Parts: sequence; structure tokens; C-alpha cells
Amino acid sequence: MTAPATEARYGPHGFFAALATIALVETVTWVWIPYWILSLYCLGIATVIVVPTGFFMSQANATKVTQVGRGILIGYLATPLTIALAVIPPVIVTQLLHLA
Repeated sequence: MTAPATEARYGPHGFFAALATIALVETVTWVWIPYWILSLYCLGIATVIVVPTGFFMSQANATKVTQVGRGILIGYLATPLTIALAVIPPVIVTQLLHLA
């Protein structure tokens, strides 16, 4: 008896989808960082489009489509995490130093 073949949850298709999502969304975010209000609006619009697309693709039965959907969702996390880790702490520290 052999075990049934398991489909890979993550693979090269998901990796390249995550890479493309990171490249596109991060580039747009950092190019528009001087216009931060416009950047927030575009991030909101991108969230409305990308997250449901990635979610529905990740629920599909086809292995490659599922990997791409998961890659999109994982790649999209890069933008809010980058802002949370690279932008917010320096702004807080700068504001605290100006108070001193």
C-alpha cells in the first residue's frame, strides 16, 4: 500500500506570484511615499482588488492556481509589514526626539 500523492501547498508558482506581488505593490508604495494620502488611497484600492482575488484563487481545486493565490496573499502582506516596521518606528522616534 502506498500513501496517496499529496499536492504541494506551496511551490514555484506561489513563489513567483508572491515575488511579483511584492515587486508591484512595494514599488508603487515607495514611489508614492511623498504623496502619502494618495498612497493610502491606492493601497486601499489595491487591497479591495488583490486580497479577494488571492483568496478566491487559493480556494480553487487546481494546484497551480491555489499556489498562485497563496503567493498573492503572502506577497501582499509585505507592504503593510514594511510600513509597520520601516516607517512607523522612525517617525515615532523622530517625534519623541523633537519633544526632548
